[in-house]
Amino acid sequence: MSTSAPLPVSRRNFLRLMTAAGIAGGAISLSGCTPQPNSGTHAAATGDVNPTTSWRTAPDPIGEEHIVSTEHADVVVIGGGISGVCTAVSALENGLSVIVLEMNETPRMTGLDFGCVNPTIAKDNGLELSEQQTYQLVRDWVHMAANRVRTDLIMSFVRESGPAIDWLTEKAVAWGCRPTLAAMRSNSDTYYNYTHTVEFPDGPLYDIDAGAYGINDVISALREEIESAGGSYLTKTCAEQPEKDGERVSSVIAKDAEGNYRRYVANKGVVLAAGDFGGNEKMMAELTEFDFDTYSDPMDYTNVSTGQGLGHQMGLWAGGKLQFGSQPLMMLPMTYPYFYLRVNKLGERYCNEDCDSVNMCINQAQQPQGTSWAIWDAKWPTEIPASLEVSGGMSWDQDFRELGTPWSAEVEEAFLDFESEYGSLQTADTLEELAEKTSLPLDSLKATIGRYNELAQAGRDDDFGKRAELMTTILEPPFYALRMQNMMCVSVGGLDVDANSQVLGENRTPIAGLYAVGNTAGGLFGVDYNEAPVPGVSLGRCVTFGKLLGEHLASA
Repeated sequence: MSTSAPLPVSRRNFLRLMTAAGIAGGAISLSGCTPQPNSGTHAAATGDVNPTTSWRTAPDPIGEEHIVSTEHADVVVIGGGISGVCTAVSALENGLSVIVLEMNETPRMTGLDFGCVNPTIAKDNGLELSEQQTYQLVRDWVHMAANRVRTDLIMSFVRESGPAIDWLTEKAVAWGCRPTLAAMRSNSDTYYNYTHTVEFPDGPLYDIDAGAYGINDVISALREEIESAGGSYLTKTCAEQPEKDGERVSSVIAKDAEGNYRRYVANKGVVLAAGDFGGNEKMMAELTEFDFDTYSDPMDYTNVSTGQGLGHQMGLWAGGKLQFGSQPLMMLPMTYPYFYLRVNKLGERYCNEDCDSVNMCINQAQQPQGTSWAIWDAKWPTEIPASLEVSGGMSWDQDFRELGTPWSAEVEEAFLDFESEYGSLQTADTLEELAEKTSLPLDSLKATIGRYNELAQAGRDDDFGKRAELMTTILEPPFYALRMQNMMCVSVGGLDVDANSQVLGENRTPIAGLYAVGNTAGGLFGVDYNEAPVPGVSLGRCVTFGKLLGEHLASA
């Protein structure tokens, strides 16, 4: 497989090449950092716990003789990524002292879009949602999540995310970034996106060829603000054990780069902002519903997460509980299928392709070996832009297209050239040739496409219920088959928290002194990240709840 073709500007291609190089999301070393569980003699954390499962069980206490120093602050933040730095800056602005413990030399910096509701930039573009629209947004979100979410958290996000992104925007502009609104938004009647995402291009660190998409500028700006405001941002310092004073979490013990143990006492609260658990095989196996070992071909499935779930573990050890049920994931397509016919490795159609392309990942994961192909014909230059009027959205549009700029056939052609060079895209002048190139069974493929053409020509999808305006025939060569690469970005489920981000224990009793934000916290997603009708909510929630938590800790 070659990856030598010139790359069009695209985060999907960056992620794919980073994955192939084995450094997706930034290299991370956990040597000497991950706490080693004991033999099972200590009590397991309360809540949803199997005592025989080591990662759920608190390790042996670190003896006082090994602790070389003790430092005090109002707030100790575990994790220096976007949620951690937002919490720290907010706390500092509200008069609190802060120490941030970041386990790596640089934090993980991934993501592009900041999802939010009613920021100033949206209002200035005539896109402000009414109060009734925001209420409908919340209802749609809860419904899509099968009621496995906390509505109070969603309401808080909807009300406060706009001001929070305005707060961040002011800092980003001072750093040199240019706030924009992304064009992509789903106009589907079923999977409607209420908002456009905010992006921050053109900052001093912005380099799309290197995968620096604005998040690098934002985190760097906030980190500098932490240090200039008198806070402490410690790198290569890995938190290992929370400590309690009675029922209150009062401190955390961490190991520095030299292997020394140090205690960090928090007068107001310890904040778990340590990211996700997607890179921890044991946690993924126990907390999610998919058997990822069955997806043996990286062309079908790849995991780019490096998160080890240390924040989740420490929350459990302190008495917290995870959110109810199987933990949701953020799964996105590395290849963009738009709305075209989808078939599995048997050559059979298996879904309504009008389902929003990012939501299709869960459906794909249920197919044999997780294999899926999107198939279309030569009419794509007119069909794709027409589809954006009635659907569209993330992975159903072009990366970095700003609101008000046109969709480009030339840009799409560059994407297709890359996919062809990479090995994901096959083209052919006949269905026989297409079947040979994709190893799809010819008889089944021809029957599936034949049936699909009949339905498209009739203007009715009697098999899956797809909208007529998205039913297009596959008749004009060349024919295209794009192998869909399912990407597990991060886990997005986490510790049960209340509206103040305080971790909850048995019977939803708050754990005094312990808080969680970002991907360490649960409550916003029930089944899958993509159910939220606000695209980019992953980064948006980090900013929103980080800012709110800093304010809450100052008033508590």
